[in-house]
Amino acid sequence: MVRLPMPPSANVMWRSDFYKKRVLVSRAGRIFRDECAPILAKYRNPLEGPVSLTAEFYFKNKLVRVDLDNRIKPLLDVCQRTEYNTGLYVDDAQIMAIHAYKYFDPDRPRVEVTVVAL
Repeated sequence: MVRLPMPPSANVMWRSDFYKKRVLVSRAGRIFRDECAPILAKYRNPLEGPVSLTAEFYFKNKLVRVDLDNRIKPLLDVCQRTEYNTGLYVDDAQIMAIHAYKYFDPDRPRVEVTVVAL
């Protein structure tokens, strides 16, 4: 199990550069990626082959409507292999099953990720 900071919503993770017709990682996305990098650096041998991923999201506030699905893609992207060969798996295309759960913890918002080879 790996404990990571809460990912930003997919709605703010990327931004469009209309002039050059490309999609860029937003400031919020870069901050999230930079916060996760030292945690994921411990994982020097990313899994290869099919994997199953379980993500337990602990949100801060029950009163705010949060779409769980908007947090999954940024999480999957940050957990894949980097140029330094660190990460939980090589590519998010390997994921054969995703299990996502929503909980609330006002003191410690986070996501706990477990990846298992199939």
